[in-house]
Amino acid sequence: MDGEILDVVTEWGTRPVADGVSGLYELADGEFSGAVTDGTAWAFVLNGRFVGVFDGTIEDFEDASLTAYTAPDMALPLLYAMQARGGEVRGRYYSNDTPLSEIDGTLSSGNFVGYVELSENVLSGDYYVVYYGGRALPVAYVGNNRRLLSGDEAFERAADEVGIYAVVDADIEVVDLPERPAGMGAVASESETADAGDTDDTASPAAGVGADASTATDTDDGAAGADTAAANDGEAPPSTTTTEDEFRSLGELSGVDDAPTTDAEASTTGADAESSETPSESAETEAASSTADTEATPDAEGDEVDAPTDDVVIGDATADESSTDADATATPEELDRLRSELDALRAAKAEIASERDRIASERDDLRAEVDRLRDRVASLEAEIERLEREADGADDAGAAPAQELSPAEALSKTNLFVRYEDKAAGTLERAAEGRISPAELRDNLRLNYHTEFETGGVTVDGQPFEPFLRGTPEHRFAEWLLTTVTHEIRRTDTRAELSKLYEAIESVDRIDLDGEVDVAVEDAEGEVETTTMAFDVVFRDKMGDPLFAAAFDDSRDPTRAETIRSLLDGARSVSRAVESFAAAFVVTTSFFDADAMEVAIDATRGGLFSRSSRKSYVKLSRKSGFHLCLVEARDEDFFLSVPEL
Repeated sequence: MDGEILDVVTEWGTRPVADGVSGLYELADGEFSGAVTDGTAWAFVLNGRFVGVFDGTIEDFEDASLTAYTAPDMALPLLYAMQARGGEVRGRYYSNDTPLSEIDGTLSSGNFVGYVELSENVLSGDYYVVYYGGRALPVAYVGNNRRLLSGDEAFERAADEVGIYAVVDADIEVVDLPERPAGMGAVASESETADAGDTDDTASPAAGVGADASTATDTDDGAAGADTAAANDGEAPPSTTTTEDEFRSLGELSGVDDAPTTDAEASTTGADAESSETPSESAETEAASSTADTEATPDAEGDEVDAPTDDVVIGDATADESSTDADATATPEELDRLRSELDALRAAKAEIASERDRIASERDDLRAEVDRLRDRVASLEAEIERLEREADGADDAGAAPAQELSPAEALSKTNLFVRYEDKAAGTLERAAEGRISPAELRDNLRLNYHTEFETGGVTVDGQPFEPFLRGTPEHRFAEWLLTTVTHEIRRTDTRAELSKLYEAIESVDRIDLDGEVDVAVEDAEGEVETTTMAFDVVFRDKMGDPLFAAAFDDSRDPTRAETIRSLLDGARSVSRAVESFAAAFVVTTSFFDADAMEVAIDATRGGLFSRSSRKSYVKLSRKSGFHLCLVEARDEDFFLSVPEL
């Protein structure tokens, strides 16, 4: 099962549950909603019904120790069961063209089974509406902390968002439990316990869980009710729900790609059509549906009991309603005209998207050229200023004497600070929210420097200190990470896969060049010693905690595996000690050889949930881990080779 789902589920609260089959029936009888696991296999449960088992079978739970996680909202186990089982995307819609509230009515009235996901090009969060049994269950995760919303609040927030949402035709599989242990009676749920005092002794037990009233009245002296209880060995009788075929009778969705067009579906969309069913035929249909809902099935001893179904009762929904929509037909000419219009719209949309991408690419190239020229102008202006001072004899007796520093010495005594020209304008936080462009952020961002020496008269490699500093790979890498990476992650929609890296960028406040991180390490005797880890660049938050670390290889030879291993050793120590540590970078001015790539792949392959969808992630424990990123510096620019965006 997907690691992202597991990460969310294991954050839910747990509840005590017995082991083995007894525990399964305890959850079923208590109308539990959530997830249960034996450590390997997982099952999702909705109102006591097991709606899917993954990474194993229901038999794996029979003699196992169980852990149950209670869902904070009943929509979540149904949603995750559908996602884990997989589904078919019936279509994608732009909310400004087809509002979510409009298609919600079509899906609900058509007894659609699946879910709607609104997350593409949406800045504030991820929104879902789960459909089953004629019910719509909205749920959403909003904000950077993924706050959970549900019900009307979640749907209203989703309906107000602008973005692209997908209609996913999914399904669930209700799983039968193994035989109930001998001597174990059914445990009444809280709702059944509350209703027990109002139940008539002569009524059929099935009438209390949503079955047709005729089930209770068609028995002789309550005999059928007694037979039903006996056949179920004390279990609460199954609810009578509409069949799976009825749930899936979804009409043609306007704008859904490749949706089948049939007569029955045409009636769902409200197309111009006439009913082909006479009043008498409609009555016969209703009578047949009623007969099918109350049909009895003989048990092993020849008695008749209500036929159970595999459908799940959600909340207080009545499961005995049937659809009697009349069939309708549309003329072939009308269908051909609609298909032609749809094809034309798709072609126009593809052409607009292609043109948009071309313009965006040209814009990014121009911005990169502007940045390069801006840096060149700054370097030339500094050089002119230096030459003018020398020509005019600006250095007087009170000025600091000329001083030559090596690049290593100059960088080791320099720190950078993230500041802004105007804090109300473009900031890292606003960039992470997608509210400003990279160009706006670059114009407003200032990387101020602080040195342990007086910079006046100081030269490094024959250059004044400031143009030397701004031309170093370390300084240019810091600007690239802060201004470009956030935009690239949003553009490629890889926020979920690089979540820890993405969320940490907006917290950067200080950058140490030739930095060190002190880590407390406990030895075998339990004594704590402090070890210092050295990196070429360390990014920190306002509290001084490390967020990122980087190692640079400026050799012309390929970067080899030993460089990757050295960085990983230090990064692992920091990550175990500091939970906020988000990523480790290796920056090369050449390229990574095959051995180096193999080390990176091996380091990101392990972890507790090795199938996690996080990209290039070194997982050390449930709460500690970091993204490993390999960067190539070429032509005064940087390229992220691992992970690929």
